[in-house]
Amino acid sequence: MVGGVLGFDTNTKKSDVGNYFKKIQETVQGTKDKLNKIVADMKSENNPNASITETAVNKLVSETLSKIIDGAKIASEAIGSDNNPIANVATAGNDAAAGGVKGDGIENLVKGIKDLVEVILGDKGNAEAGDANKASDGGSRTANAADGEAGKLFATGNGPAGDQNNSKKVATDAAKAVGAVTGADILQAMVKDGGAATLAKNSAEQVAGANAKDSVIAGGIVLRAIAKGGKFANGNNAGNADVATVIKGAAISAVTKALGTLTIAIRNTIDVGLKEVKGAIKINATDTPVTTDNQTPETKS
Repeated sequence: MVGGVLGFDTNTKKSDVGNYFKKIQETVQGTKDKLNKIVADMKSENNPNASITETAVNKLVSETLSKIIDGAKIASEAIGSDNNPIANVATAGNDAAAGGVKGDGIENLVKGIKDLVEVILGDKGNAEAGDANKASDGGSRTANAADGEAGKLFATGNGPAGDQNNSKKVATDAAKAVGAVTGADILQAMVKDGGAATLAKNSAEQVAGANAKDSVIAGGIVLRAIAKGGKFANGNNAGNADVATVIKGAAISAVTKALGTLTIAIRNTIDVGLKEVKGAIKINATDTPVTTDNQTPETKS
């Protein structure tokens, strides 16, 4: 999956996302190594463009490639080999087993993704995108995630998403939040201090973040989905299977949006840098490129 098109679904494991980041690390490392070899070869051949090419390569490596490599490595290691699904929803019921689990390594996961976002997105995306209104009645979400709010997905306790009616509202509010924002918005919310990460790390009944906007909810969903051991809360009605289906759909959609945007932005950023290097080398447009389109994971359109 990570070698080509990203087709996230209910069978996608957290470790698959970890491998996605590892693939980015390996691919960009390969590009870096090839560029350094080009410079070394040009020097050994006394190519007159060796110096200017070396300057261009060093700039691309230090400002872009190395940061992408480091960020992807940190994110991959934070997720590890967890074989639970990204759409991991607790079993519904009036007991603690229906509660959410914050997962481990969220701090490092955020750090790794932040390293990537700062390099490839810049100011694209809005960490405060969307609104703070519930899907059910348009009222504002509250600091402690009241009944029917998406924040209940991150809570612990006995069936914290509530009865059949409220748990459906929770799932619908989550889907509303994800649908209202872009992948860039989600990524920015994920790496902003005190936002989605605080929500994803919640492990108590109090859910941090008064009036959380859609981007914050969506970012928290992505982090909870891909974090090692992370699990979404469910309701107290064991027969309400359709709630879990909606929650899973929201999680898959959020992860797809975020990582789809990340993939495209990485490719575009590297392509810009490679054009500058090619200009310094003065190679023909028909020459074999340093990197190819099929090296970076893609998402389905």
